[in-house]
Amino acid sequence: MRLAAAGHFSTAWNPRYMADYREAKDRRRFYLDRGLRKRSRGAGSDLARLMELPRARVPMNFGDLFGEIPVMVVDGIATRAYAPERMTKDIDFLVEHEQFAFSVRRLGEQGWVKRADLHFTTSTLGLYGQEWERDEVIVDLISTDQDWGREAFASPAVFDTTGLRVIPLAYLVLMKIDSARGIDQGDLTRMLGRLSDGEVEAVVAVVDRHSHDAQAADDVRQYALLGRLEWDRDSSL
Repeated sequence: MRLAAAGHFSTAWNPRYMADYREAKDRRRFYLDRGLRKRSRGAGSDLARLMELPRARVPMNFGDLFGEIPVMVVDGIATRAYAPERMTKDIDFLVEHEQFAFSVRRLGEQGWVKRADLHFTTSTLGLYGQEWERDEVIVDLISTDQDWGREAFASPAVFDTTGLRVIPLAYLVLMKIDSARGIDQGDLTRMLGRLSDGEVEAVVAVVDRHSHDAQAADDVRQYALLGRLEWDRDSSL
């Protein structure tokens, strides 16, 4: 077998290194195994300082957009309530299943143009939605008819520093555990690494109750451990 030169990767197909990462649990295992094996110490950004920085204002009035319809921001914009802000292009809203059709109608009445239906083909959380655009601003309207969505809306409201209502942390973690994209896994470490053991277990309880993956709850604990290595600049681990 031909080997790649030092410092380079061979592009030749090699079944030994091939793996199927179509399932979220396998992507999570890949990320966690390598992250915990590396166990980086004290290098990188000062996350505590970044956490104190002001958040950017979202260029729209949600009251005008949805009226009295309860909505919560999810995904990247919601993450900044629990971790340092990162750049994201679109704004993702979660609405109650019973309010989805009415929310769609309001967007259309206000000049938003539907771009696409959103299909979450690998999700186990019953997600569905649509992508809308106006004045080069993109909005994803998302909903679910599963119990976790109703439970999230019934939970005490959480607001970020700009006044946006965001999904409670445990349910945001549930969504990111379900997705397990690379950027979601980075979010998980930064959000969970700030929490105490008791706070992590409260998140674990929600994930364990609503996830359809038996591995997911323990993965939450692993992301918290990995995140603590990133948050603790003086870590001796």
